[in-house]
Amino acid sequence: MLHEYTISMQQSAIDEAIEKLNMYGYYNSYFDQPIEQYASDNGYDVQEIKSGTVELKVIVEEDSEPVDTEKERESIASILAVDKTAVHYQVLDTVEWQEPFPVIDLQNGWFIKPVQEEHTPNGRIIHFDPPRAFGSDLHGTTQDCLRLILREEMKGMRILDIGTGAGLLSIAAGLSGAQEIQAVDIEDVREEVHYNASLNGVDSKIEVSCADALSSEFEIAGMFDWIFINIAANEIKQLFDFVHTHLADGGKLALSGMVTWNYEDALKVYQEQGYQLKEIYQADEWVTAYLVKSQP
Repeated sequence: MLHEYTISMQQSAIDEAIEKLNMYGYYNSYFDQPIEQYASDNGYDVQEIKSGTVELKVIVEEDSEPVDTEKERESIASILAVDKTAVHYQVLDTVEWQEPFPVIDLQNGWFIKPVQEEHTPNGRIIHFDPPRAFGSDLHGTTQDCLRLILREEMKGMRILDIGTGAGLLSIAAGLSGAQEIQAVDIEDVREEVHYNASLNGVDSKIEVSCADALSSEFEIAGMFDWIFINIAANEIKQLFDFVHTHLADGGKLALSGMVTWNYEDALKVYQEQGYQLKEIYQADEWVTAYLVKSQP
C-alpha cells in the first residue's frame, strides 16, 4: 500500500523542499512539471512553465509495519515548515500510474488489446502492453499507419521502421508477413519492443536499434521494400537522401507525424524526385501519406 501526501507550493521552492525531505528519509517525492503546448512550423512543440504553484507529492510505502498516517503528515509539515492542514493525504490502493488503456477498434477487423484487458474482441488482435506514460489512447497517426500496413501483403519483405516507439508498426508488419524488420528509435526501446513483439509471435522478425536516424553517422545495411517514418515534417524532409538510397525501386513509403499546415512542403521533397503520392489519411490535424518510389 502507498500513502500520498500533497503540498501546494511555489515552483521556485520545490528543489529546496525535495532536498529537505531527502535529508529526513523521504526519498520518493516528485512534482509534475507544468508545460504549455504550442503550434510550430514543424507541428507542435512544448515549453516548460517555470513559475507558479505546483503540487509536490510525497509517497510513503507501507511494508511490514503499518504507517501512522497522521504522524507522517505532521513530520512532513514540520520539515517543510507549513501548517499540517496544508498537507493533504490519500491512500493509493495501486501502484499502477498510467491511465486505463482501452481496446482500440481499428475499424478494419483488427483490434489493439492491452494485456490487462480481460475481454477479447471478435476480430484479429494486436496484443500490446502500453508504456507507463502512454496515456489512454493511441495517437491518430499511429492508427492511420496501422490501417495502411495491416491491409498490405508484406510476405517475405524487408521493412525499416524509423521512430518505432513502442513497436506497433513493426509488429503490424510482422503480422502482415514481413520477413525482416529493422526498428530504429532515438530512445532505447529494445526491451519494450521485443516484449510487445513476443506477445504477437513476431519477435524473431524484429531487430531493434537505438540510433539517431538524422545523424550523418547513422548507417544500416541493404535495401528495403517498405520504410515507415512517424516523426515530424522537418525530419521527414531531412531523411530524404537516406530514404532514397535505402528504399528499393518500386518500394513503398509511409510518412506520418505531419500536420495540415506543413505536410505539403514535406511531401514536395519526395514528389519532386519522382515519388508517387497514392493516398493521404487525416486524423484531426495530423496527416499520414502513402507514397511509392518510381521504377527507373
